[in-house]
Amino acid sequence: MDKDITNQVGFGDLDGECLSLIKCVCGIEFPYWEFVLSIYRDSPSECEGCGRKLYFHNRISVYEVIENI
Repeated sequence: MDKDITNQVGFGDLDGECLSLIKCVCGIEFPYWEFVLSIYRDSPSECEGCGRKLYFHNRISVYEVIENI
């Protein structure tokens, strides 16, 4: 089972199927777009500091504005 570590990492911009990871859970930091994660679980990116294999999942939420009357 995969573990959600979203709140333990830092990330930058999203570009389609790629996400710039700027800080791994182990604490190592990367310049923008030096360490890139993909959406594909079967081809994860491996952190050079700790060896963790990482990928990302993108979720969009759409909200309706409800006016207070």
